[in-house]
Amino acid sequence: MTNRYAPNEAACPVPLDLLALMLRSDETRMRETVLLIAPTQRATLAVFCYGRVHLRALGFQIAALCDERSLSKVAGALGAVLFDQSREAMPFDEERTRTHRKRVSLARLVA
Repeated sequence: MTNRYAPNEAACPVPLDLLALMLRSDETRMRETVLLIAPTQRATLAVFCYGRVHLRALGFQIAALCDERSLSKVAGALGAVLFDQSREAMPFDEERTRTHRKRVSLARLVA
């Protein structure tokens, strides 16, 4: 029997305490932790994180530690794109947030 109240969302491919450790760790520690995970599970975790906006940066970092074959096996074309983007100097989301926008002022000029 299935639970009809189960969320319509994929489960995290690693224990939540391990994911929390990766989020709290510096880049070196996170890298060491991720490399202990099997390649297919690592690719699944990269895709899982990429699919959540608040975990997307971590998803790119994990994808950079995956091989293209594993990412493509897990996510098809999305995996191939994620592989390519993770190796670029600046992922798409970061590039978009760094663009300079003209400030808007609500003050009126009194003549």
